[in-house]
Amino acid sequence: MSQLITAIFENGVFRPMQNVDVKEHEKVTIKVVSMHDWQKRIDRIMNKIHEKTALYSSEEMEFDIIQAVNEVREEKNGR
Repeated sequence: MSQLITAIFENGVFRPMQNVDVKEHEKVTIKVVSMHDWQKRIDRIMNKIHEKTALYSSEEMEFDIIQAVNEVREEKNGR
C-alpha cells in the first residue's frame, strides 16, 4: 500500500508527522521531495488546468464531467 506522508529530517532520521501504517522493521522506499518543490509542481499542474479550461463555462465543464461519470458507470455495469 502506498502512502503520502509528511516528515521532518532530524539528526539523520526522517520522522513522520502523522501515524503511518508500516510494521516495525518493514523496508520501504522513500522519495524525498521538498515541500517547496511539491508546491511548485502543484502550481504548474493547476496553471495548466486553468489554461485549458479558460475557454469553457463552468456549466459546460460540469455537463462534461457528469457525462463522463455516467459513461464510466455504464462501462462498469456492463451496459
